[in-house]
Amino acid sequence: MTNIIFSRFFRCLASATAVFCLQTISIAQDAPSLNWFRSDAQDGTASAWYRWAVDPAVSDSESAELTIATDGHCSLYVNGQRILKNVALRKSGRSVEALGFDVKSLLRQGRNTVAVEVHSADKVAVCGISISAVHGDQKSAVGGLRRMASSVPPVGWQQTDFNDRDWSEAKPSAAEPADRFAVTAPVKFAAPVMPTKVRTHPFQFEDGDHVVFVGATFIERAQLSEHLEASLAGTCGEKHVTFRNLGWSADTVSAESRGIFDKPDVGYLRMVEHIRAEEPTVAFICYGQNEALTKGMAPAQYSQQLGRLLDELAASGIICVLVSPHELLPTPPPIPSPARFNSEIRVYAEATASLAQSRGLLFVDLFTDFGNRMREIDYEINSCYKLPPELERQTDKPGDAALGIYRVFSENGMHFTAHGYVCASAIVRERLLDIPAALPVVIVNPKSQSVESDAANVRNVNWNPDHTNLLTFELQEKFLTSLPTVISIAGEDAKSVSVEGVTIQSGDKAEPLMQRTFLESKVHDAGRGRSFATQSNPQYEALRQLLLRKNELYFHRWRPQNITYLFGFRKHEQGNNAADIAKFDPFILELEKQIHKLQQPQWRKVTLRFR
Repeated sequence: MTNIIFSRFFRCLASATAVFCLQTISIAQDAPSLNWFRSDAQDGTASAWYRWAVDPAVSDSESAELTIATDGHCSLYVNGQRILKNVALRKSGRSVEALGFDVKSLLRQGRNTVAVEVHSADKVAVCGISISAVHGDQKSAVGGLRRMASSVPPVGWQQTDFNDRDWSEAKPSAAEPADRFAVTAPVKFAAPVMPTKVRTHPFQFEDGDHVVFVGATFIERAQLSEHLEASLAGTCGEKHVTFRNLGWSADTVSAESRGIFDKPDVGYLRMVEHIRAEEPTVAFICYGQNEALTKGMAPAQYSQQLGRLLDELAASGIICVLVSPHELLPTPPPIPSPARFNSEIRVYAEATASLAQSRGLLFVDLFTDFGNRMREIDYEINSCYKLPPELERQTDKPGDAALGIYRVFSENGMHFTAHGYVCASAIVRERLLDIPAALPVVIVNPKSQSVESDAANVRNVNWNPDHTNLLTFELQEKFLTSLPTVISIAGEDAKSVSVEGVTIQSGDKAEPLMQRTFLESKVHDAGRGRSFATQSNPQYEALRQLLLRKNELYFHRWRPQNITYLFGFRKHEQGNNAADIAKFDPFILELEKQIHKLQQPQWRKVTLRFR
């Protein structure tokens, strides 16, 4: 190993605030020079933050070798991707083992930023860093503008589009470094992010998963009702899984809407780095609808751009699940039916499916048989007073009022109502996790005195425990769902059983169930007998309300109304208030603790009463 021994540092002039000096030393001939930063603090311990605008030519090299060394604790970011978090490098005596990374996969044409945070245990913090572009046997040091902050920077300082104009420029110094420690050069340059294992169908959430939703209007508007997140969180049980909605209405895979006052390419840069900043394990990506409707991007261009996004997220070790654009629904006159665009949308849905197949990614099809499946699920929920879908379809004619059925899903055929998201979310869960969008049914058979269910766990069954109750038992749904739970009395003598009503108790609150007479259809078994159903699952509804509160706080954290003043080109006016953005985090984390408890199905007591 190559040993790099420092001589004395030039001592910076003391001041009330931290002072930074940039120094360069020469090391062995087969390695590049390290650029050294030093921070002195008069009181307490020293810390430093700096940003390095890297020469974009490095993205054309065969590899890009980044070396970093410090005797303190450091965090390292490349184009928003965190590589190190408050890490202390390995020491042996007075030698520090430098770390090396090949960051080529994280670099791109255009703007590239390396960000470093260093904390020391004493009044001096020292950090050395370099990047070399490698072409065959040749290595060349990469330059670029460096800036420094003398105090804790606000949220987002690690990202490329952060406005650092008020940071001081780091100018090189001819002084030699101090005799603090020796450095051992890295043996190899490892990948910055380890590849993640492939998830297969049906998808399963894993403990510790952090999931982001990325897409356009369908994704962003899901926050208004939160059935999408609730339907997925309701399957996680005891697993710790968190979700973040990064949707942006009217967006495309080029992230044009996210540019705000900047060019579209900055919007794309911003989107990628915001995804990386969340450090997700899984990303659900849903694009293609706006590309089809605006005709601004041909299918081949769409596939190329989506592939570019997948490459960038793969470099961060993120598992990507592609979601097709959804089918648009017909609307009755006089509203022009958006369903006329479905032939164009189909092309982009197929392009998404093709890309997923070629890359071995999971794909969720929201186009094929989407509208019909919405109606079937709607009938599952409201089957006591609606016709089966196959009967309703017989009356569907152009201009027929029967098309009004779709108004319960969407007023304009494009943007879903809360009930529309209930049905659409059930389809997402069904096609992603293989959990059927069917009513959780508990079958009670008085003749055999049995209580059975494929969708729920049952315990403590007591038949006729006193003179007022026919039956009591406890049930626990296997998954939380927005669909009502049904208690069905079956068997040959089901109709002769004199049942006045059914109640289901959660904690101290007892809820009476409505009696329902289900129509016979292919969806429901014939001869089910008398059935009672909940209006909704109160635990699911409580979970949904928590998710609404959590996502409202998170929305204001990452998209504050005054974002231009906090982080943009008017930052010089109110940028000092950007420090308050991080104050949302404790409230979000507290809500997520409550969400984790509530997503685990609780035991509820069911009582059937005599007349």
